[in-house]
Amino acid sequence: MRHHHGILAVWRGDFANAAELFARARTDFRELGCLDAALECRVKFAIAHAYGGEAAAAAEACGEVEAAALAHGESWLHGMALLARALLALRAGEPADATARAGAAIARLRPFQDWWDVAMCVEVIAWSARDAPRRAARLLGVLHLLWESLGGRLGAAPFMRTQHLRLDAEVREALGVAAFDREFRRGARTTVDEALAYVLDESAGVPGLTKRESQVAELVAEGLTNKDIAARLTIAQRTAENHVERILGKLGFTSRTQLAVWTYERRGELP
Repeated sequence: MRHHHGILAVWRGDFANAAELFARARTDFRELGCLDAALECRVKFAIAHAYGGEAAAAAEACGEVEAAALAHGESWLHGMALLARALLALRAGEPADATARAGAAIARLRPFQDWWDVAMCVEVIAWSARDAPRRAARLLGVLHLLWESLGGRLGAAPFMRTQHLRLDAEVREALGVAAFDREFRRGARTTVDEALAYVLDESAGVPGLTKRESQVAELVAEGLTNKDIAARLTIAQRTAENHVERILGKLGFTSRTQLAVWTYERRGELP
């Protein structure tokens, strides 16, 4: 019951109360031996704090959920933790990092057809594109498409609505009505798969990673050291090290082995 009350509190934007309710529900589920439900409460605790609470508490919860998700090969929880990380990055004024983490979250949530949470990830990416109004307008169109696919009349998650409307107004003003409508329609009048391909910019490589980072991830999977990667790509070893550290951070991994396994899974080379 506390879990449901927590969701209602998030819906109302009461993030402090929501986080407390999710924390209590987590304790209840752990006492009952329902560890999967307890982890779900923990990740929702992280999202509540990431959006409107204590950043440190959210980051700590994210780390706990990511470790458990990686240990058990669980993608949905990992995706939700990455959504919380994306919200934290946005709060910290790091739109590129927010976009990368939200993209990595979508890659994990998409197979579950969890369009509600995918839409929240796209919302983060749209907010992060404020300085690129044409892209932001098209992303707002994608959001319209996603919410329509859910069969409801929502244009944004209720607790995100104020920022959504503010972004909409800013982008309309920056582009003018005609240009805004044109880009919005491009996002809204397509298929969900095509829309998400645009959101993730899949032609650029692994969702959430730049082309260079995608190259580095592939080389890590081949077992190359940072020194080997630097030689292969003709870059400084320190630059290669920075790329690897950034990739691990974006994807929520803590080791090169985890990155290698994930890369092989994406290729379809693991059972």
